[in-house]
Amino acid sequence: MSVQHEQLFEKIRPAIDSKIGEFQHYQYDAITAEELWRYCIEKKWRKKNIEQLRLHEIIATIFSVSPSDIVSFNQVEFLQSNNWFAELNAEELKMLLGPVKA
Repeated sequence: MSVQHEQLFEKIRPAIDSKIGEFQHYQYDAITAEELWRYCIEKKWRKKNIEQLRLHEIIATIFSVSPSDIVSFNQVEFLQSNNWFAELNAEELKMLLGPVKA
C-alpha cells in the first residue's frame, strides 16, 4: 500500500470499522478492514485516481460494499493466481493429472 493510501486509510478508518462491524453483525467475521480496503482499491477504484476522489465518494463506496462482493472478489483472485500446484512435486502432479483408474 502506498503512503498516500495508508494516510487515506487512517483518515477514513472509522467508516471502514463501521462497515466491518456491520459484516460481523451478519456473521461475516473473516472479512478484515485491510481486506475491505484492498477490495475498494483494486476493484471499485481500479480505473480511478483515488487522490482525486472526494471524501464522501470514498465513504459512500465503502458503505455500498456487500460481503458477497468481497467473497466473489477473493474467489476470482484465488482462481487467477498461478500457484495452484506450487506445493506438489512431479509425482503428485502426474497422479493428479493422469488418467482416472476405475
